[in-house]
Amino acid sequence: MFTVLLADDEINILNLLEKLIDWNSLNIKVIGKCQTGTETYNAIIAQNPDIVIIDIKMPGLSGLDVVKQTQEEGLSPNFILISGHKQFEYARSAIQYGVENYLVKPINKDELTDNLTQIIHRIEKEQSSNDYKVMLEKQIQTNIALSREQFLKMLFLSPDLQAQKPLEEINRHYGFHFAYNFYRIISIKPDTKEPFTLPQYQILLKQIYEFAVLKFENCPQEIHGIMDSDEIIFLINYDSENDLACSLVSVFDMLKNKFYSYCYITMGISSKSTELFQTSFQEAHIAVVSRITLGKHRMIDYNGLSRFKIKLNKSHYLDQFGTYIDTLNISSIEKAFSQISQEISDESISPSSILDLFISLLDLLEEHLTDLYRKAETEFQFQKKHYMTQIHNSATKEELVHTMKRLMIKEITAYEKLQYNKDSRYVSLAKQYIYDHIDQNISLNDVADMLFINSSYFSALFKRETGETFSNYITNTRIKRSKELLRDLKYSISDVSNMVGYQDARYFSKVFQKSVGIKPSEFRRLYLN
Repeated sequence: MFTVLLADDEINILNLLEKLIDWNSLNIKVIGKCQTGTETYNAIIAQNPDIVIIDIKMPGLSGLDVVKQTQEEGLSPNFILISGHKQFEYARSAIQYGVENYLVKPINKDELTDNLTQIIHRIEKEQSSNDYKVMLEKQIQTNIALSREQFLKMLFLSPDLQAQKPLEEINRHYGFHFAYNFYRIISIKPDTKEPFTLPQYQILLKQIYEFAVLKFENCPQEIHGIMDSDEIIFLINYDSENDLACSLVSVFDMLKNKFYSYCYITMGISSKSTELFQTSFQEAHIAVVSRITLGKHRMIDYNGLSRFKIKLNKSHYLDQFGTYIDTLNISSIEKAFSQISQEISDESISPSSILDLFISLLDLLEEHLTDLYRKAETEFQFQKKHYMTQIHNSATKEELVHTMKRLMIKEITAYEKLQYNKDSRYVSLAKQYIYDHIDQNISLNDVADMLFINSSYFSALFKRETGETFSNYITNTRIKRSKELLRDLKYSISDVSNMVGYQDARYFSKVFQKSVGIKPSEFRRLYLN
């Protein structure tokens, strides 16, 4: 018998789900009902159900959070996600986590039964396919595929690490069929039309890769590929330039048509090589990068990039930005990006040198911010991978400038806010200290020493945060406290004077009258009346 866990924050929905389906006829047993995401997650860990029916919007952990954390624990129940909204975003999020069953409220009995039946058939099929021979064959193929992928990654990204073995040995070891003719590398880069999260972008990349592999199977060339972080890379072994050109144009057109609703696709092509180990992924990558000048949604041959002869003076900008980041000078950063925009508008500047500048600026930002946070004795995590993806996914020079400027200002503003909050904590601690020691002689230096900060800095900080000087704040606090004490007849005016830090009652009376307009005795009399 299969097991199912029901999860919804509304008890009425839970009861409906339990009564709506004839569970016995489906050979399913309800093993629990949960009303929060955390409770659901714990129940899954404890009971490992075959099926989980859960609302996307749950208190605590959402339905999607439960799916994600369950997968991270290595468990894989079949989820049916329920939502009150028929929105594509929810469905896309569900697909992102591999959830195939998604229902919209109000829940339809037949639709839910169909989903449960599909899942049961899926489970039974998986269980029946565990034949040892099939499993062993699949494992062998997986190992070969992994070995090929590792070889291609080393060839593309770190060619110096791969020993240049004879072609026959490579074919025998990895199951290739390379011949002694020509090689090229192509890089396929999608630029989404609307913002995609990183997981969604990876799913799109995988779909494009699988479609390209399928279409390349009809081509006469030997073709093998991998997915990098934000590019698809193929190695092509061929003997005819005309046949290769026809194949690439054909596959490129099919890719453009298939994925046009989601993205623009650019294909970068390296120069021709007669040796496997002399192929250049870097050339194909540079060709793709050149779309920021030449335009996206086209094929770009590395051999046609000779017109880009000018390289940017990177060191000049790095020196500038290093100073601006250290001084948190956002206005100068904005002006510097305007200067960059002007310079890179020159069509003869190398697109790869433009991208190299922005990657170096990202490295510089991380380095200087790390130093600033270290001096502030505060933990710092820089989203390097996320930011690098944004830079590589910028399809125009204008987008590149906008992206880098936005994230740089965002990080500097976050640091400024941290410092501001830290300064505010100093003032809060000082106010508390004054309140607790109002009956004592309190000096600015004493409080600054207590906070372990410079007294001049503390004086300026206190004035900026409170709008009044340190001495005025203490006087006003003493007077405010004395008003409270004067309302209690058990304290004499002399007692009140001592309790708010004035040893001389006459001086206290003078300060009180100057601040309030009347003497302490008159204030008490007015209050009693």
